[in-house]
Amino acid sequence: MTEYKFRSYRRRLITQAIAPKELTKWHRQIIFSRLAQLCSPLLEHFENDLVWFTDSLEQRLKNTAQQQPKDGVELQLAYRHLRKKERLTYASYAAALCAPWPRIDDHERYAQWLGVIVLCCCQLHIQGQYDSAISSALREIRLIANDAKHANIFKLLPTPTSFHSLAELGEQLEVLRLRYAEPNIESTGIGYLSVAVRSAAHLKQGITRNRKIKTPKFEAPELLTLISLEPVDDSGLEVDLLQITPETTDIQATDERMKPEPGKAMRVHDPQQRQQTQTMIALQGQRFAELLASRQQSLPPSFEQLTEWDIHHLILYCLEKLKQKDKLAGWIILALVTGRDPAWLHARAKQWKLLQLAKGYPCVQMQHSVPASQQAEMLKEVLPEVSGHFYQALPIQLYDWVVQFSSSTKPPTKSECRAWLKDIDKQHSTRLTLGRIVRFMEHWCLNHGVDRVIIALMRGEHYQSRPALSYSHLHQDELVLCHYRYVNAIFIMAGQDPELPTSRKTEVYLGSRLHLSRSVLGNSFDILASPLKQKRDVWTVHNDYTGYVWAILAFATGHRDVTAPLGKITDYNPYQHTWWISDKERRHGLAARTLIIPPTAAKQVEHYLEHLRQLQIHCRFLDPDLAVRCQQALDGSGNLLFILTDKQDKKVPADLTPSLLADLLQTRLPWSRNWARHHLRSELVKYSVNPELIDGWMGHEEIGEEALGRHSFLSMADCREVADIIESIFVTHKIKAIIGWTTH
Repeated sequence: MTEYKFRSYRRRLITQAIAPKELTKWHRQIIFSRLAQLCSPLLEHFENDLVWFTDSLEQRLKNTAQQQPKDGVELQLAYRHLRKKERLTYASYAAALCAPWPRIDDHERYAQWLGVIVLCCCQLHIQGQYDSAISSALREIRLIANDAKHANIFKLLPTPTSFHSLAELGEQLEVLRLRYAEPNIESTGIGYLSVAVRSAAHLKQGITRNRKIKTPKFEAPELLTLISLEPVDDSGLEVDLLQITPETTDIQATDERMKPEPGKAMRVHDPQQRQQTQTMIALQGQRFAELLASRQQSLPPSFEQLTEWDIHHLILYCLEKLKQKDKLAGWIILALVTGRDPAWLHARAKQWKLLQLAKGYPCVQMQHSVPASQQAEMLKEVLPEVSGHFYQALPIQLYDWVVQFSSSTKPPTKSECRAWLKDIDKQHSTRLTLGRIVRFMEHWCLNHGVDRVIIALMRGEHYQSRPALSYSHLHQDELVLCHYRYVNAIFIMAGQDPELPTSRKTEVYLGSRLHLSRSVLGNSFDILASPLKQKRDVWTVHNDYTGYVWAILAFATGHRDVTAPLGKITDYNPYQHTWWISDKERRHGLAARTLIIPPTAAKQVEHYLEHLRQLQIHCRFLDPDLAVRCQQALDGSGNLLFILTDKQDKKVPADLTPSLLADLLQTRLPWSRNWARHHLRSELVKYSVNPELIDGWMGHEEIGEEALGRHSFLSMADCREVADIIESIFVTHKIKAIIGWTTH
């Protein structure tokens, strides 16, 4: 009785693996009939090796083999059903038995090989722990018959029935595999077949592999670091930002963080008040949070900043103290000129030679590098060179102080600066604090319409604190000019002359290298459009055409390199030519913007929609799934841009992703895929577009600084100015909208 149950268990195990119950009865009959025709004669030939097959199963196969064989049409219908339902991997036995043989001339020998592999895999299935070997062998024998890359393997295989046992056949396959010194398709394919045959012949037990999970060891996985923030007022509160040590060290490799950033945790401490109740601490924290929110929504009011009266007396007082060899006066002048406190300046002085003499003049050397500053060697002749540092001239009055400066000397503390400034506050009724002195440079530049990117460069900020730095290719002369204007302005307030060196025009650039020359930009779009001029199949044309449409729209909108770029067609208003862009997530609000696209881009959208309509008509009966995907893109239920990828011997629509774009464009776009953001922002700066308008167009505004927010003076009419400039770039470089594929 036990033996009978074991036999019935083996029979159910094999039948369930060959034709799963999820298939219809008609499909299962076709599969079992095909199995009987192929394997019945081989069971008799290798009966000593296939020991796990029961007598009842062998008898059933013989009886089924006597029936009328199924014709090729029924087998082809069964295979199409499996491929359409994406069951080629799940029902691997059925896929191998029903697959067509278009690339095989010797059908009799291939039928023997197909039967041998199926029988060996059945025996391995009973033994257990051979899922990987079974799926690899069945897939290989199927690809040999209908894939051009694997067809050459069949020419090397011997006739299976010429061997008396599976062990001899397996050894011969191993000899064929060892003929190849380096791995290739032939050696790998023969290896899959060899593993199945030899393992079935020797009745080897399968190997169970358990994945080892390695837990990374961090020296301080939850280390909290306190970052002191610049004071927003003069209340004396000490504000620190609590930051957790990042899990990965390559976070600086990207231009800006694409994932949602969590909320910031602040620690507020009042050193003047020693004892506070819990209620007072809560009220103080609430007031500080409200203050931060209001400051992010508008510029600080003028009474919080220094006036000409304060600057006038501060510079005269510091210059007088410098004559008396007071080193703290030099730190105050340096903080006023650079917009950084002494602690920050001293920390950078330890990293590199911050203060030095250049051609006999005191100056500050600032380091600046973004991810796009480094490009491949092959692009050296195509992309412009950029410098990794720049110099800011200091007033000549700091000459002796800079010469005597040493990084080993500790900088003054905040309390020392506060005590030093009390004397001048009493004498001239000024409102000087170290925070106001440090913030005055940014305040002056904003009042004079200086781009925030230039301000960030002058203050030596990191590109992640101001993402627009990553996408800017700036001329060093613009930075020098702004710095000279500021230093001369504050010294003129005091009636003094800083005697800055005469500025000379240079050809030095800073920031990103992804600013293409006129010839390179036009040729890039010509290269993207060149495959469309060749007569090829409609699937390849659609992919290349989608890549060109993406390039046009990405350049016109400054879109980030994200999955499913440009969203759905419902985000586009064809009457006003406006597009709602949402290409970045933000925890505290919706980081989206509305743009007006130029006429060339609008015309390209119309051509692309017509292309989808023509493609839908063409594929209505040839590929219904593709026709449905085209309709989804047209009615807005699916993403607008998609390409066709190969999946199980079929073209399957897939939404655009950064990896798919990389495979599609390859050498035609050798630089970063977000090059359009870099080039577009640099071009808008050259055209002297309003800095706030550029940030709004590129999506660089911070919380409370939205281009169309309640505190903004910009409107959609201003966006038309940018659209006109982009259109002029298209016209200048002869970049045109291209018509897609048509049925005519």
